[in-house]
Amino acid sequence: MTKFQDKVAIVTGSSSGIGKAIAETLAGYGARVVVCGRDAEKGREVVEGIEKDGGSALFVQVDQFHPSAPNTLVEQAVKTWGRIDFVVNNAALVCNKPIEAVTHEDWDRLFAVNVKSGFFLIQKALPYLKETRGAIVNISSLNSQKNIAGNFVYDSLKAALNHLTTGLALDLKDTGIRCNALLPAGIATPLLNDWFKQLFEDPAEAERIAESEKLRADVGSSQQVADVVAFLCSTQSSWVNGALIPLHGGYQLG
Repeated sequence: MTKFQDKVAIVTGSSSGIGKAIAETLAGYGARVVVCGRDAEKGREVVEGIEKDGGSALFVQVDQFHPSAPNTLVEQAVKTWGRIDFVVNNAALVCNKPIEAVTHEDWDRLFAVNVKSGFFLIQKALPYLKETRGAIVNISSLNSQKNIAGNFVYDSLKAALNHLTTGLALDLKDTGIRCNALLPAGIATPLLNDWFKQLFEDPAEAERIAESEKLRADVGSSQQVADVVAFLCSTQSSWVNGALIPLHGGYQLG
């Protein structure tokens, strides 16, 4: 794997789950990583773990729902390290409700976090990505291509993220910036727990079922996603651009 010494990465939603694994993996290859999220305690724990292993990281507390988040992340990255090489849009919210229960707020909240904030982070980082001929990786979902009952808000916006990815790849291909998306199936993360909490009124029952689901053979790990992100950021994937890459271990075939 190509080393990322002195490269700078912004990884959204990186205080836990897939984002945490991505931040730790990129830092392990030498990148300096902006870790961000709403939970300051968890974010600082991620940074401390990276630094303990000899890496370099910075925590920036932001809520991707707020329009100011992209500016804050880019400004802090550039102020601290003077460049940006990789943007990984991982932050996401879930919404699983019957049609009758979905509100305007559900659509607005998920659109802001799952699609719009990622676009504006790329827009703000664009001058620096052009300088470094950098890479963008959007964490989409297999649900962008395969619906689950009651999950249509999340599924629809992940499909939008796919189209955003290919559109950006097309518009940026002459700059040397590559933009790809990963489409994981079920991954054992806190987001999976949040999804089940919306399905069951009893929080304890939701937690029990979520933890049981994580043990299934067709549920992947955060590290399995992070390893592919590292590849897509590396020069070894220099001819991979505008790709929508399913990650499901073959369990979704047939």
